[in-house]
Amino acid sequence: MYQKYLEPIIEEFTTGEYYREVYNAKLEYFDKAGIIYEDDLEFEQRMCIFMDWYLFDRDLPGVDLPPIKYYFRRNKDRFSSEELNIYRDFCSTLHSVFRLKRFTWVGKGLVVQDLFSNKSHTVVDPEINQGFTRGDIFEARIIPFKGNFEFSRGFCFHPADVESFIFGEVKKVRFQDKSRQTKLILQLSSMKLKHLRFPHIDIRHIYKFESKI
Repeated sequence: MYQKYLEPIIEEFTTGEYYREVYNAKLEYFDKAGIIYEDDLEFEQRMCIFMDWYLFDRDLPGVDLPPIKYYFRRNKDRFSSEELNIYRDFCSTLHSVFRLKRFTWVGKGLVVQDLFSNKSHTVVDPEINQGFTRGDIFEARIIPFKGNFEFSRGFCFHPADVESFIFGEVKKVRFQDKSRQTKLILQLSSMKLKHLRFPHIDIRHIYKFESKI
């Protein structure tokens, strides 16, 4: 499991001198993705997504590298050959909005389509199939690990009723840089949170950029 290789990075970059940086990152992230509370249904999922964003995507001030790449640069000369491959792969995770195309024949994985690139990826995880339905649209992060792809622990599933809206917005930024795509991912995350809090409001009034909710 890839998680044990992340533990030293989490420990280093969330404590001590970086404790305040995590606080600042939370303010920055949840301002864009919607403020989450401990009693919200998706609290744990959102915190996992935030931590991944902090570790893999957000540049540290004065370093201009996210923690994972900074950690790799500082320690690569001390890694074993196995660790070198693992941490190099960690520097190229894929955070996106995906559509579930199908389950693999052996039943131990999913074939998903990255909506931004239209590329398909097979994610191997014998425990992840439960709760997924063909056609699901969801935010997730794919982590390369020892020759396979695995999902990170955070997911944000979007309602099927807004599939055409999401496809349309993704198409608008498909050929723009990654930062613009990430901005859309976080905006969609905020819309999903509003939908959970205001289930009585027509979802078409929430999944729209001129929404006043």
